[in-house]
Amino acid sequence: MRYSILLASFAAIEIVQAQSLLNATARYPQLSNFNNLLSSFPDVAASLLTNISTSEQRQTVLVPSNEAFSNYRQRNGASVSSLSSSEVGNIMNYHTLQGALTSSDIQRPGGLVSATFLTDATYARREDETESGDSLPQVVYISSTQTAAGPRIKVRQINALSSVDVRSGKGDEVVLEQTPGNWSGGVFYVVNGFLTLPLNQTDTMTSANLTDFARGLDRTNVTEGTSTPQNAARGLTCLCPNNRAFEAISNSQGNLTDGPGSLLATLTRHGLTGSYYSTNFTDGEMIQSQNGYPILVRREKDGTVVLNDARIG
Repeated sequence: MRYSILLASFAAIEIVQAQSLLNATARYPQLSNFNNLLSSFPDVAASLLTNISTSEQRQTVLVPSNEAFSNYRQRNGASVSSLSSSEVGNIMNYHTLQGALTSSDIQRPGGLVSATFLTDATYARREDETESGDSLPQVVYISSTQTAAGPRIKVRQINALSSVDVRSGKGDEVVLEQTPGNWSGGVFYVVNGFLTLPLNQTDTMTSANLTDFARGLDRTNVTEGTSTPQNAARGLTCLCPNNRAFEAISNSQGNLTDGPGSLLATLTRHGLTGSYYSTNFTDGEMIQSQNGYPILVRREKDGTVVLNDARIG
């Protein structure tokens, strides 16, 4: 009897391991629209439809629920399935994270920056390329906070109440369910919305109402060519003052480029070369801005990052 039970257990494990993402999510009625999308774009979702992932590494797929599909239609006036194959491919790549993330991973204190499979040059321009010549993939930020109902997880780029959140392009965020499902290529988590594909610098700033800083970049040509994502500056981190903070230096806006008091000097003092995230600032570290201005990094007890006297919000 014990031998039979062991055989049955091993058989069950093999079935789980042999499941494609399509088969694994078919058990969830709230994911029927996602399954239909995969079936409608078999070339785009080839590795997710088979029992074996084509990637050498395990993957985490953020699976939008039927609610997410409905919200997308209301927000954009068209369904996701009306997009082109390349657009759906970019969306799927942005929802596929490198590595199989556990529940502990997504609730890591201080949050988690996770690389996706989105490498299309329209959206992924963090740095020029890796040593092997490949483009660096775009990333998302995952954080967890506590609510009365327990932890809430978000994939996002802005502070939230209490959850696990995923922050995506333009600072939009979606809520992620904590319990993963399994498929042959890794794991999946259900999310209540679609991640927004990243925009270029100035469009992202404008969407976050950092309009004065964005106008300053345009007036001084600090990031000349950012009107199109393909020409946007690579590997640049902007520490953007909000409009109220920017008013404090408004008297320098008449002087665009002449000397340390110019608008150009102010803007480049708020720029860092390279991709910085709140998770990889080290307490006590000294870094320099684009124009050599020294910046002291401090981390407060609650994890807030302070650069000189400015808190990162």
